[in-house]
Amino acid sequence: MSHIENLEHERAKEAWSCIDYVNNEIEDKKFKKDYRSIIMKLPTLIIANGLGQTLAFLKAKGKRDNRKPEEKAYRDIESYLFSNKNIHWPVAQGELIEKVIMLPGDRFRQVTTETLSFLSWMKRFADAVLPKEEG
Repeated sequence: MSHIENLEHERAKEAWSCIDYVNNEIEDKKFKKDYRSIIMKLPTLIIANGLGQTLAFLKAKGKRDNRKPEEKAYRDIESYLFSNKNIHWPVAQGELIEKVIMLPGDRFRQVTTETLSFLSWMKRFADAVLPKEEG
């Protein structure tokens, strides 16, 4: 298996883990619908506003409250990016938003691209298994 195939496999595996957790471990149907809605919007928000602004949006809406889907989405992205062996963070301490705003331009683009690739898998799985908003 090539390096690229391994990377795609790792993205898909982590994305499935995040979506499967929401689908099977969380009983709140509104949370599932809201989480799906956020995941579907995130790539567009990143492209339109940038990764830093989008993470700040998730932090502002999530408010460190695990009952909010924005906080879950933020933590899912953070967990994936911190476990990614191809990303070398310039500082060891801090949470994702702090690390992202300290990145030099070339690494910022790498992390943005990696986040969009991960969210591509998240969107596919969320669309496949999570309930949609009605209306």
